[in-house]
Amino acid sequence: MKMSHHNFWHAPLLFAMFSAAYANPTQQSSQSMTEIMSSANIEAMKALPIDGLQMVKANGKTFFISRNGRFVIDGKLYDTWSRESITNINQVDEVANKIDLQKMKLKVDDLGPVTVGTGKPEVVIFVDPRCSFCAKVQQQLEGLKEQYTFKLIPLPVLGKESQVLVNKIGCLLQTKDKVKAQTYLLHQEFDALPAEISSDCSREPMQKAYITAQLFGINAVPFLIAADGRTFKGAPENLAAWLVNKQEPESHANEKDRTQKNGVKP
Repeated sequence: MKMSHHNFWHAPLLFAMFSAAYANPTQQSSQSMTEIMSSANIEAMKALPIDGLQMVKANGKTFFISRNGRFVIDGKLYDTWSRESITNINQVDEVANKIDLQKMKLKVDDLGPVTVGTGKPEVVIFVDPRCSFCAKVQQQLEGLKEQYTFKLIPLPVLGKESQVLVNKIGCLLQTKDKVKAQTYLLHQEFDALPAEISSDCSREPMQKAYITAQLFGINAVPFLIAADGRTFKGAPENLAAWLVNKQEPESHANEKDRTQKNGVKP
């Protein structure tokens, strides 16, 4: 039996509650679901990338339950990002750790990225200008810029000072000196940034970047999205190896050891 760590120790109790409370106008469907839940023969259970919702497989049938066991959804789940139905519990991990930007038709250039490299595969990295773990990733880009194109999306994760830097970098990208933004961000040389922000600067790219980060559930940086949609929270020890999927995925339990978080709106 496969179970994740999200309070599933009380699953039999929840299923007993379901059996007593579940009602459905269609007697045949109600009877079928009641039999499944009362048996508590759970074959697998996975937390979905949806707050408070688990996918459960029991007696050969797949359905969805709320975290507290109050609500049961007996139906289909469709992922609009990957554009595919989630019918197998083994799909959950892949869906939870993958963001297919091409299928989403997301225009990364609308998010005010700092572009590094000329290679065909495109890698998106959300960073905070003051993040030390982000700097660790950025230091590895120099040897990979002929193989990949990296799109660095600045986010003000670490507070108001980062917010000021994100706005300055974003506004610099809108000028004839936009190439300097790459140097300043990659090497965290922010003293050279313009002291004042031009009144002509549009905040729209920075706002779109923030909204996109919220949509993706990004609350810590760095956050990487490979060309094939694989995601990584933090700084891989070997970025080149991770990009070709040769690095063993690290446990999310170690996420706090390789990311920085705080939180501020642009």
